[in-house]
Amino acid sequence: MSELIVNQKNNRVEVCVLENNSLCELYIYGEEKDNIMGNIYLGKVRNVVDGMQAAFIDIGMEKNAFISVKDAVPKVDITKEEQVIDFKISKILSLDEMLLVQVKKTPTQMKGARVSTHITLPGNYLVLMPNVEIVTVSQKISTEEEKDRLVEIIKKFLPSNYGVIVRTDAEGISEDALKEDLNKLIKQWNEIVQKAEKINKVSLLYNEHELVSKVGRELINQKLEKIYVNNENIYQEIKEYIAGKSEQMAISIECMKVEDIIDEFGLSSELAEASSRKIWLKNGGYIVIDKTEALTAIDVNSGKYLGNSNLEQTALEVNSEAAREIMKQIRLKDIGGIIVIDYIDLEQKDNQKKIIEIMKNETSKDRSRIDIKGYTELNLVELTRKMMNI
Repeated sequence: MSELIVNQKNNRVEVCVLENNSLCELYIYGEEKDNIMGNIYLGKVRNVVDGMQAAFIDIGMEKNAFISVKDAVPKVDITKEEQVIDFKISKILSLDEMLLVQVKKTPTQMKGARVSTHITLPGNYLVLMPNVEIVTVSQKISTEEEKDRLVEIIKKFLPSNYGVIVRTDAEGISEDALKEDLNKLIKQWNEIVQKAEKINKVSLLYNEHELVSKVGRELINQKLEKIYVNNENIYQEIKEYIAGKSEQMAISIECMKVEDIIDEFGLSSELAEASSRKIWLKNGGYIVIDKTEALTAIDVNSGKYLGNSNLEQTALEVNSEAAREIMKQIRLKDIGGIIVIDYIDLEQKDNQKKIIEIMKNETSKDRSRIDIKGYTELNLVELTRKMMNI
């Protein structure tokens, strides 16, 4: 059972995804720390550094944004990573040039945002990629027959000089609905380009984080059964959004006249856990999650769990529960990039395989793309995950 809570609290909106009454995803809006991921800007090149194979772009923020050569060269010109070294950034970008860029990594206290000329516009079922001629389908779509059907439909309507990623939510969706989604995205892109040509100065052209459209596109789907809202305006906007979808959805929406839905559902402790670095396991063990700019490190400890005299079996039991909790936490905290896990040492390779298998089974619950690399020579588990950035 999948439910959605949209909880307005002062100037803050908490969006919670529940599965079987348990919090599994959390997104917060209305705070100063809100990121600009996905926003599209008309920027101005302020500095080009061949030695770094990078440039710095003014997008109207305190710190200039950073763009690497591989994000400045059109995707269609690069088929292999090593070809990037053949391009000099100064041959691609020039000082004071105006450039359409999209934020791929939010700024930090020390660094500006990271941007790219490889623009993506997400829709309900598709992601549009201007200036690229590629059609690809989500790996989470179940059958090859369905993937072939979707590719055939998209290629029928897709103009030249556009590419498309078919999202998981497109599975089973009608041709008319896909065509409508595609046309909306192309129209949206044309409006962005026209706005850039008209303004011709450093400007925000597209805001990825308008609440209802973002939540609707990413979280409102056929699997969702009920939505709870405590704000009348948001309630009406969501109703209109669902009514405007070309595919009918049997989703119940309730506007609760309460100050805090989180408290009503008894989810305060789970909400607090989402911001905690230390999470206790049911068997007495615990995990510690530490984020850095480069990667996220997760440490597994036996804690209060005594187990039995067999150390290998004790380690396997703690690691097994930790594996499930880790996959839940990286989804709940929306952790992206490189993740390194230091499990309790297992001597037997078969037991290591069991841990990896548990992790792989848990990935089916996550809408994001996860690549589990397995154990390294240092006996650590590596994986990568793409942030949802809702």
